[in-house]
Amino acid sequence: MSASVMSYGIAVCTFAVMLLRIRRLRSTQNVPAVRYSVLLMAAMTFTFAVFAPHSQAWVNQYVSDLFKLLGNCSTLVGMFAAGALVLHINYAPVAARRKVVRRAIVLVAAIATMVTMFALPHPVELTGSFDGLYAIDNTLIVYTLVYAVFFGGTVFELAVQFHRFARRTKGTMRVGLHVMSAAAIVAVAHNAATIFIVFRNAATDVRQGAGGETGVCLSAFSDMSCFIAIGSPAIAAVLAVLGFVATYSVTHFDRLWHRLGHRRAERGLLPLWLALTDAFPSKHRSRGDASLSGWDVRHGRLAHLVVEIRDALLHLAPYRDEATARRARAAATDAGLVGLQRDAAAEAAEIAAALGRVHAPPHADPPFAPPQPEDFAAEVEWLVAVSEALRSSPIVESFRRSTVGDSAP
Repeated sequence: MSASVMSYGIAVCTFAVMLLRIRRLRSTQNVPAVRYSVLLMAAMTFTFAVFAPHSQAWVNQYVSDLFKLLGNCSTLVGMFAAGALVLHINYAPVAARRKVVRRAIVLVAAIATMVTMFALPHPVELTGSFDGLYAIDNTLIVYTLVYAVFFGGTVFELAVQFHRFARRTKGTMRVGLHVMSAAAIVAVAHNAATIFIVFRNAATDVRQGAGGETGVCLSAFSDMSCFIAIGSPAIAAVLAVLGFVATYSVTHFDRLWHRLGHRRAERGLLPLWLALTDAFPSKHRSRGDASLSGWDVRHGRLAHLVVEIRDALLHLAPYRDEATARRARAAATDAGLVGLQRDAAAEAAEIAAALGRVHAPPHADPPFAPPQPEDFAAEVEWLVAVSEALRSSPIVESFRRSTVGDSAP
C-alpha cells in the first residue's frame, strides 16, 4: 500500500468520526469534551492529508517543506485537543478549563518556536526530511526537540490516563481504552526514536535522512527511517481511531440495545394491556391503537404501558379472590410448569377469571394483593410473562371459558 493511499484513507476515517462527533454536540451534556474531540479529529484529518506524498509534492511547489511545518503544527493541535478532552472528562469544568488554558499557552509557545525555527535561513534547501540536516542546522534541532517534547509529554500522559480509565470500565469501553493506550505507546516509541535520531545524526554527522536523497518516503515501510517517520505514526493513528470509535460506539450500541429491549417488552405487554383496558376503558390515559404507533418513545412509552396495566390491575383487584388464586397455582403446577412460567400462568389465569366477573358486584372482602417485583425491570419481566401466558396458555383459556358471571372455576 502506498503512503498516499494509507494517509488519505486514515484522513477519510478521521473526518467521518469528526462528523459523528459534530452531531453529538446537539445531545451531549459535556459540550467542551465533545468540542475538543471534534478538534482532535479535525487535526488528525489535516495532518494525514498533508503528509501524504502527493500532498507534499503539491505544497512544496509553493514553499519548500511547508507541508512538514503544517503537519507538525496540526499534530500538536491534535495532541492538545486530546489532552483537553481527557481533562474535561476527568475534572470539574472550572478545574479543567484552568488546566486547558495553561496547556494552550504552552501549545502557542511551541508552535511559535517551530514557525520561527522554520522561517530562519537554512544552510541548504529543505527537502522533506530533517534527519540529514541535524548535523549542519541547529535551528532544525530546536524545531524537532520542541515538537518532540510537547508531543511526547502529552501522549505519555494520555497513555497513563487511558490505562486508568480502562481499569474503571468494562466491556467494549475497556477494549477501546486499551487500544487507545496501545496507540499512545506506539506514538511514544515514535517520539523516542525521533529524539534519538536528532542526537545521533547531529553527533555522527549523518547527512541523509528518511526518504534518501529525495527526502520523501514513497512507502511507509521502504526502510527503517521511513517506518519511523511515517509508518509508526500511521499505526498509532489507526489504533487511536479504532479505539476512539470503540469507546464512542459503546453508548450508541447500549442505547440501541436498550431501545430494542423496550420494543420487545412493549409488544409482549400488548395482550395484557388490551385485555385490561377493554375491561376498564375509562381508566387508561390514552387509548392508542394495537401497535401503539402514536406513542413517543422519548416520553417513556414502556413506562406508560406499565403504569396503565398497574392501574387497571388495581381496579381489577376487587374481582379477584384467594380461592381462585390457589386453584390457578394448582393448575399451573399440575401442568408441569415451574418458576416464573408457573407463577405467570397462575397470575394470568386469575386475571382471566377476574375479567369475567367485572360486570358482577365486587367482593366485599379486601382483595387479594399479589407481591410486587422489586424494581421496574423486574416488573416489566413479570408483566411480559403474565401477558404471554394470558395470550397463549391453555390453563388461562380454561379459566376464561369456565368463568360465567360471578362464578369461579
